[in-house]
Amino acid sequence: MERRNLLSAKNGWLAIGAGVLAYEILCPEGELLSEGVDRALERHPTLTRLAIGATALHLLNMLPEQYDPFHRLSKVIGK
Repeated sequence: MERRNLLSAKNGWLAIGAGVLAYEILCPEGELLSEGVDRALERHPTLTRLAIGATALHLLNMLPEQYDPFHRLSKVIGK
């Protein structure tokens, strides 16, 4: 029988979803992730929008590798 890979994308997304849900349920008043983004937008609107946009473009595979900060970071780290 083939051993299932625990480090699959599916399991990664399940872990991220479970972590976000747990955080949103347990976080203190005023500390929802979306409220944190609201504060970031007030302090650093351009940087916050760039980070969110880069993440979305990365997930949609719409950035060439040489411009994808996540891809470049993974190369620097050695993956």
